[in-house]
Amino acid sequence: MCASALRQLGIKEVFYGCGNDRFGGCGSVLGVNEELPHPDHPSYKATSGFCREEAILILRRFYITENTNAPKPKSKANRTLKTEIAPISSG
Repeated sequence: MCASALRQLGIKEVFYGCGNDRFGGCGSVLGVNEELPHPDHPSYKATSGFCREEAILILRRFYITENTNAPKPKSKANRTLKTEIAPISSG
């Protein structure tokens, strides 16, 4: 969703920390930016890996915390923060 919104806003270049292997729209799962042609919105230059390790840890911390404002928050008490980060695969 973010990749498409950035494109529709006319953003020319994006730097981001890490791809998302489950939901990424900037090439990790879907190529919303460069692979899907659009008649009105040109693609933008996207560069991944900016502060990669920090970005991964921020997202991991976010996903292990509970949302106290949720109607029925899911218990995440048994989740632990993984601090090991795999190297970038060159595949």
